[in-house]
Amino acid sequence: MTAWQRLGIEPTDNQREIKKAYAKQLKLIDQDTQPEEFIRLREALETAQFEAAYVFYEDDEVNDIFEPDLEKYASENSEVSPNADELQLEESLINLEHHISTQDINFDIRNELLQFHHQIQNIADPNTSITYSNKVQNLLKQYDLDDFLYIFSDHQPQTNISLDLYNDETITSQTVQEVPLESDHSIVAEPIFITLNEVTDSLWNKDISDSTFEKFKYLLNQQFDIPLHQQIQIKDQLIAPLAEIDSNNLQPEYFRFLELWHESYPDDIHQYDQSYYSSLLQEKLNDYLSKHSILKQLKPEQYLALQALTGEQKLQPFKMINLQNHLHKIYTNHTTTEILNQLQISSTQNNPNFVFLKSLSEIKKFNLINLIFSIGTFYFASLLLEITPKAGIVICISLVTIALFICILQPILHAKILGRPDQEETLIHLSKIWFLSGFILCIATPWFAESLHQLLSYTWLVFSVLLIGALKLNAAPHHNNLLQSADSQFDHWIINLGLIAICIGFFFAILSLAKPDHSWLAVYSLIPISLLLLPDSFRPLFSIFGYNKENDNLTENQIYFKSIMIILFRLTWILAIGYFLISENNKPFIYASGLILTSLLFVGMSTKKISQLIRYLAFTATFFTIIILFIGLDAVKYFLAKI
Repeated sequence: MTAWQRLGIEPTDNQREIKKAYAKQLKLIDQDTQPEEFIRLREALETAQFEAAYVFYEDDEVNDIFEPDLEKYASENSEVSPNADELQLEESLINLEHHISTQDINFDIRNELLQFHHQIQNIADPNTSITYSNKVQNLLKQYDLDDFLYIFSDHQPQTNISLDLYNDETITSQTVQEVPLESDHSIVAEPIFITLNEVTDSLWNKDISDSTFEKFKYLLNQQFDIPLHQQIQIKDQLIAPLAEIDSNNLQPEYFRFLELWHESYPDDIHQYDQSYYSSLLQEKLNDYLSKHSILKQLKPEQYLALQALTGEQKLQPFKMINLQNHLHKIYTNHTTTEILNQLQISSTQNNPNFVFLKSLSEIKKFNLINLIFSIGTFYFASLLLEITPKAGIVICISLVTIALFICILQPILHAKILGRPDQEETLIHLSKIWFLSGFILCIATPWFAESLHQLLSYTWLVFSVLLIGALKLNAAPHHNNLLQSADSQFDHWIINLGLIAICIGFFFAILSLAKPDHSWLAVYSLIPISLLLLPDSFRPLFSIFGYNKENDNLTENQIYFKSIMIILFRLTWILAIGYFLISENNKPFIYASGLILTSLLFVGMSTKKISQLIRYLAFTATFFTIIILFIGLDAVKYFLAKI
């Protein structure tokens, strides 16, 4: 397929028609999924532009393409350029002429002219230097690129000025003026530049309304109809204000500007520019294109929902649920949190809507705690069966309660807790209340009516589920990693088995200390289990119930050991009171509360030390278990042999 066939036009020397054909074909290509087609189309454009500039067409056969007389062209060059330096200059000049004549807006003309000027300065022969300086200046004047003549001002040819000119009233005393490097306030009477100034002012004022966009679109669509120097001026003047607009708020009004800019200058995204505004705009284009596949499938109401995920906003649960459902339809294999991370929304840390979506999306994090909540709900509901004989009603109420809590109430309360500016202080305060309330409800069991204590215990369980879920959502990825001492997959299995064994041990320890008619007290085993599994999240409790005074004279280790001593002293005091002053029937509740207080030592240790300790204990327990099994098998064989 020839370049002309790929562009979909007949061979022509009209550069404007070639560029229009290229733009038309470019819209039919998805650059993300068809990069090879884009490269071929770009090559076809360059080939067609070159052939249109250097290949002649017969009047009677427009479609026949003839090659230029390269030998004649080379012989002419050899006469003009007798040495390698002149050949290089001639080649650079031809390249400049090609890009200028084709009005290639993506060609960095300023940089190329500076390089050409540097080549001229390095020529030893001053006549050759002046010759090529005059050639390039004539070329710039031919294509109305006078703004770049300043680059060659040190090679301006001397001209004779007629004496009659000095008598002309229109000539001032200063006959030659230096062309400035950049002219920010050039006055152009043409309507297109009046529009350019209006659009520039609007963009500087962050005005991205429909009227501004229509003018912006009009300017970019003029690149096929105006000279190259005007194209350059339009592009240079629009870059800075367009780059300064904030793109963090996911504004579709702004994204249409970026999309149109990328369609007009598709090669800019692959070019590096050291200037501040060019690099800033390129960064925003890259950011937009990385989100383009998601953003182009969103409706205006979804954009509004996304904008509610940043900064201080009111909680809008139903709007967030609709947004989640729409995102799941777009990407079925990704969670909502993963999609939102791709969009790189800013200022989401204390946003209640973002926390709500995160809680819904990462519901798998709460599988264990939600299972405990479900079991606890059915258990406490079974206690009500003694009051009402209709078990079916109680079971239905339990199922509805579990579903409403997990799917609606839990994420809403997570959003309320974590959507506050002082979320860290709130979590510490709630953790303190949670620990103290569990400790008091356990130790004071004999002094509560049974039904009231059951109700309070279930309320405490609900509070525990909410707090633990909020702490897991708020924890950093590296926090509470109890597998960090594992060196192999086998270590992972060993540590997990050790954790399961310890958690089951805490559960049965509390259950055995409670009397048979107080079996619901096993719910308070959540305290030592939670402190073991989430040491980083509950670490502030160690200083709250230990040594929490600021003292610069003490080292970290001294504070650590002092906290341990204070916790052990409080434990000893409680156990002593329980042993000497409490009746025999109530002592188990004192011992259970003592076990809860002792579990504070977990959060005093670093997570790595806990991981290493569990690994060591698990390996030791596994080793002795294997030995006991072998001894038991040998004993069985021995007795069987005797029989």
